[in-house]
Amino acid sequence: MHTDNAPWYETAFAAHYPLLYQHRDEAEARHCVDLLPRLAPLGEGTILDLGCGGGRHLELIAARGGRAVGLDLSADLLRLAAERGRETRADFALLRGDMRVLPFLSASLTSVLSLFTAFGYFGGLADNASVVAEVARILRPGGHWFLDYFNAELVASELAAELAAEELAAEAGGDRDSGWRQRELGPLQVTERRRLLSDPARVGKTVQLRPLPDQLAAAAAWGVPPEGLAYQEEVALFTLAELDALLAEHGLARVATAGDYDGQPLDSERSPRWLLVYRKTTAAHGGGKS
Repeated sequence: MHTDNAPWYETAFAAHYPLLYQHRDEAEARHCVDLLPRLAPLGEGTILDLGCGGGRHLELIAARGGRAVGLDLSADLLRLAAERGRETRADFALLRGDMRVLPFLSASLTSVLSLFTAFGYFGGLADNASVVAEVARILRPGGHWFLDYFNAELVASELAAELAAEELAAEAGGDRDSGWRQRELGPLQVTERRRLLSDPARVGKTVQLRPLPDQLAAAAAWGVPPEGLAYQEEVALFTLAELDALLAEHGLARVATAGDYDGQPLDSERSPRWLLVYRKTTAAHGGGKS
């Protein structure tokens, strides 16, 4: 099975990504985007969809007016976003870039959107401070960062309980590797397993993709070679207090929350997602970019 030394997010967010997450569809995206202005104003200037992927949220943001821009590192996903824009005639711009070094002038955007867990890719929470600093830099005072994240506290609790159950099963002579999940998606056999990682705290998901018999050509169309593909996703885990403290260091204060796309109140232990809105409270700092 093919692996490489590239960062996991370069391998994971490639041509096969939409197939693995096809259940995250346009209806869910609309549900999310409809919620955002109920939490805080999006503003009338430029809105950045940071980590825009294939553009399912970006298309809806553009339809609301204003200038919508999507940025992503994945050339494969940006091609999908461009195709979506042509098909729907949605008016948005696309940029390829790294979210740690954003190609925007300081204090130039009214809102930044990080949707469907488009944050936490570079290690623990502190290792993602460069992303926070860049978002704070490009936001106008009074502008908002909308952060849609999985419930990190709930995920950590669930994975710790799963690990404890597996260890008890192993002591009783059971299978220590029972946490693997296998399914078929299109031309691929997908094998996955989530695990808690420490120092720093992250959730890791090992992903193995293999072409099904006689499906080599179809798998190749999704970017999966004949020998298969393997990588491990790693996303930061943190408490809300830790996240609030880090963002406060960069002049970002939490002003609104929800616990799901319906807008239910946030419960840090039980809510399926964290919908968090941070307002830029101080003037942007640091050098401008063009």
